Amino acid sequence: MEIPVYFFTGFLESGKTTFIESILRDPNFCEGERTLILLCEQGEAEFDYSLLMDTNCVVVAVEELEDFNRILLHECNRKYKPERVIVEWNGMWKLSDIPQNAFPKNWMVYQTVTTVDARTFDNYFQNMGGFMFPMLQMTDMIVFNRAEDTTKDLIQKRRVRMINRRADIFVDYPDGRSEVYQESLEANLDLSADVVEVSEADYAMWYFDVMEHPEKYAGHTVRFLCQVYRPNGMGKNNFAAGRFVMTCCAEDIAFCAVVCKHASAAKLVDRDWYWLTAEVRKEFFPEYQGEGPVLYVSSLEPAQKPDDDICYVK
Repeated sequence: MEIPVYFFTGFLESGKTTFIESILRDPNFCEGERTLILLCEQGEAEFDYSLLMDTNCVVVAVEELEDFNRILLHECNRKYKPERVIVEWNGMWKLSDIPQNAFPKNWMVYQTVTTVDARTFDNYFQNMGGFMFPMLQMTDMIVFNRAEDTTKDLIQKRRVRMINRRADIFVDYPDGRSEVYQESLEANLDLSADVVEVSEADYAMWYFDVMEHPEKYAGHTVRFLCQVYRPNGMGKNNFAAGRFVMTCCAEDIAFCAVVCKHASAAKLVDRDWYWLTAEVRKEFFPEYQGEGPVLYVSSLEPAQKPDDDICYVK
């Protein structure tokens, strides 16, 4: 039988315990299944003992990251025979630190939820980005607790939607209101032009837009300054063209590139700069593991490296 595992992460006092209790009270989530709660962090809020009894839960404390290992998890599986596992993760531990093959073979991670105290979000973001960025990036749901009137502006300012484009984002207010956070990430480009000029200021937004909505740009010709790269095994006439993009902070700088086709691809030198002009098509490509934008290049003009080779999300 497959055992669903739910991870709840976030900094201390971000509302993890309270959120877990709320879902245990939800009859749509909890129907009396034997639930193992692995408690990796203890804050001021403690679990309601009567609620744990009523919902058939057992709590096992895990004090050190090295204790969250194959031996412990397999022993818990044998001893408690859970039908579901909830992990209240320590906010100072990274999910990437979990040893591979630590879980019993029938444990499957169903969902990861990150809770954020909206009142301290900006301070943590500025001073502990190395911990917060992967927390936001590797999650399926982000819940901003104790929201204020300025919370949605901060979410937009810190580009949370750009950090994680797939996660559901909820904003919860102290008065009980909850709303889904919405934000448009479309690039503001003139698609009526014969050649759509993608400036350095527009590149990041265009990249995310074309990757998510390649059909929007299919048939259009684009031109932009880029670096080229040819990964091993990509194919004789194929290469990648893109820019290094910083979404919110230094920890998230990444080479954001689009697949290109050109007869001279094999002659290109990695990291060289070009002005590229190409027609966008929506096609299947192995690197995308599905359909995505493929640029059929008509022109590659050698270019100089700009003073600042990083593009930023505006």
